[in-house]
Amino acid sequence: MSERLGSAVTVPVATGEAWWGGVAADGLAMPFRDGYRADLRDLGGNQGMPLLLSSHGRTVWSDRPFAFEVAHGALHIRTDPAAGVVLAHDQGDLAGAYRSLARTHFPPRGRTPDPLLFTAPQYNLWIETLFHPTQQGVLDYARAVLEHGLPPGVLMIDDQWHEAYGTWSFHSGRFPDPAGMIAELHELGFTVMLWLVPYVTPDSEVFRALRSAGLLVRDGRGRVAVGEWWNGFGAALDLLNPDARRWLSAALGELTQLGVDGFKFDGGEPPFYAAIGCADPHAYTVAWNQFGLRYRLNEFRDAWLAASLPLAQRQRDKRHAWQGSDGLAALVPNALAQSLTGHAYICPDMIGGGEYQSFGSATFDPELFVRSAQASALFPMMQFSAAPWRLLDAEHLGYCRDAARLHERLGPEILALAEESARTGEPIIRPLEFDHPGHGYAPITDQFLLGPDILVAPVTEPGATSRRVTVPPGRWRADDDGQEIEGPTTVEVAAPLARLPWFRRVPPAPADT
Repeated sequence: MSERLGSAVTVPVATGEAWWGGVAADGLAMPFRDGYRADLRDLGGNQGMPLLLSSHGRTVWSDRPFAFEVAHGALHIRTDPAAGVVLAHDQGDLAGAYRSLARTHFPPRGRTPDPLLFTAPQYNLWIETLFHPTQQGVLDYARAVLEHGLPPGVLMIDDQWHEAYGTWSFHSGRFPDPAGMIAELHELGFTVMLWLVPYVTPDSEVFRALRSAGLLVRDGRGRVAVGEWWNGFGAALDLLNPDARRWLSAALGELTQLGVDGFKFDGGEPPFYAAIGCADPHAYTVAWNQFGLRYRLNEFRDAWLAASLPLAQRQRDKRHAWQGSDGLAALVPNALAQSLTGHAYICPDMIGGGEYQSFGSATFDPELFVRSAQASALFPMMQFSAAPWRLLDAEHLGYCRDAARLHERLGPEILALAEESARTGEPIIRPLEFDHPGHGYAPITDQFLLGPDILVAPVTEPGATSRRVTVPPGRWRADDDGQEIEGPTTVEVAAPLARLPWFRRVPPAPADT
């Protein structure tokens, strides 16, 4: 049963009812508690969907971004008068609520991002090269991956491989033979992705050509709009203009002819387009996401209305820190928020941290780096950037190598779950509450299920050598030592630095006939 309500709605929260949704980067605040507030109109820095869903099988949906807060035992929602809010009841439980939303608003699309994103680690050169990548540096990094016993996978060349922003051709000084470099990377077993943004350096040659062709966003007075993004000032490609999309497709086509396999689509967040005066900023983010669909090897950090799309969805940049909204402790809660908002193809950001100013200024913590690698190992994707062989001694490097090999070993299973998600819409990672309602599992956000049959409980506390694990109903066997635990129960398990606690469901014995 559903009902369409007005633009200002109060939804009382029932006793024991837990709610999720909206902003994927706010996983630490989910299930929501009194005092939480969010405005999806100001969304920036990660995935968002105009939905809420509860453990009692209730859902909220609006066709437009909305603001809401949790106060005095109720959800208070405000949205555009023309859009209103649809409140649905009687979907049973959290899984029922999710499936109802998916069926109605983001049905499965039938295909996944590139399989290699799931079956092998990813390597992004950002932390090692920052704004100065070179052909030699890229090749040295790739060779070092193999020399240190890590499996090859997707290799991403990040910011400044190119000339000016918007001039998407290899920098002739730093990359004298890009085709030869890419061919060698392929021979080493890597596929190659390049970073880009929908922004254009003002007064560059490409800027002038795009301005003359009418392919840049203009302000209310008809002038090309220039705004500030994290790397300075830029104009924006008018992604709502099909001619602009054709221009970008042609530019990227020249790169694919060189052998480039795919692209990391950074930026595109609504606040930038709002700042330069766009009437519907979210529409440009949607267009950026839609543009990326033509490249199966892709990655996005910002997304709106992209649930179920075959896009690799990276979490917001993590700091080299244990705690906080962008620390290691946020990794699993944010993944659960991504899953429950329909973003199944999750990348957990760079191991050890990808926010380079934090990483460079913080006191480096080898334990944190190892625990970050372990926490990422049984995500749908895992991504290195800072070179573990440069930062770690042999012992800690070995633990990271083990995490990478674990991901590679389970890669076929992870890919099978991704393919099932593409067919059915089911999330790959899910909270215990999703598969096991009625056991009080809603508050548990520091462990997760990978599919229905693998239970993962990473360590995210410094100095910990054990952790409490909530084990759902059934018999579960530890992968490393074969210990079996009968659920439902809560147990303390050993978790020395060498160990990622994870368990596989033991199939029930066949009934006697």
